[in-house]
Amino acid sequence: MLQQSKILKVIRKNLVKKCLELMQEIYEDKDNYKKFYEQFGKNLKLGIHEDSTNRKKIADLLLYYSSHSGDEMTSLKDYVSRMKENQKDIYYITGENKETVKNSAFVERVKKHGYEVLYMTEPIDEYCVQQLKEYDGKNLVSVTKEGVELPEDEDAKKKFEEDKATYEALCKVMKDILDNKVEKVCVSQRLVTSPCCIVTSQYGWTANMERIMKAQALRDNSSLGYMAAKKHLELNPDHSIIQELKKKADANKNDKSVKDLVMLLFETSLLASGFSLEDPTTHSSRIHRMIELGLGIEDDGTGEEEVIDDLPPLEGDDAEASKMEEVD
Repeated sequence: MLQQSKILKVIRKNLVKKCLELMQEIYEDKDNYKKFYEQFGKNLKLGIHEDSTNRKKIADLLLYYSSHSGDEMTSLKDYVSRMKENQKDIYYITGENKETVKNSAFVERVKKHGYEVLYMTEPIDEYCVQQLKEYDGKNLVSVTKEGVELPEDEDAKKKFEEDKATYEALCKVMKDILDNKVEKVCVSQRLVTSPCCIVTSQYGWTANMERIMKAQALRDNSSLGYMAAKKHLELNPDHSIIQELKKKADANKNDKSVKDLVMLLFETSLLASGFSLEDPTTHSSRIHRMIELGLGIEDDGTGEEEVIDDLPPLEGDDAEASKMEEVD
């Protein structure tokens, strides 16, 4: 009953108000605020998650590293002041540390277009952005999720439509091979130097959030089933690996090397995108086989069938097999 006392509620309200005023004063002195934020930054982010009344005031006090800030941290207010005229959203990426997110495939095209990306590297950031949907009228958009739309000119839009038509068959072949490992395979607009990446659906967990939840000592495994990320494999149509894979798949989609390469691309994309492998042993076997090929060591055939056999058959496999028997 004591917690429901009107007197305590007034005291609490006034204490919070006074604290925010004092923090705002400290914020004016950058050096002192930097020391303050190192100690209490996590508490401020927890305030974003729990205190809906003062969320906007607390958001003004948050600091993050970004692709434009270098070694200094930047506020959301400063980010908005540097936004391009045609930029509608605030872009961010969550991850384990600054170096990982800085070199991530997800930020390649965003940075190439000159847009700033906020680096959110603390576990509490994942909970913070669930509540802080927008700032100063700008939506916060994760570059690791589907639906990221960068302002593009007509030529870029036309090229994207052409690439989708060109690689439609390869996307279907890869989806058949990967089966239920991914929700869909499609051509990407977000990649520049990487051949492919794994993005997550708009409302599911990010790879970073999935990692955090799996690390919980008292986690509820039942939530992993429906909240775990729905994975979408996105391909870079301008990358030589994807272009050569398309040629091999067009020549013979049932080639064992095509299936193996697709699985290898998928597993390396999982790792690069922040996910963990369900079966690291099989991935190691594929890597070893690639090393043998690179060194010119002849394959004795042991172990390969076991790895290939766990792949689902492609559509039309049975029909082609029966035709071969007739020829024999």
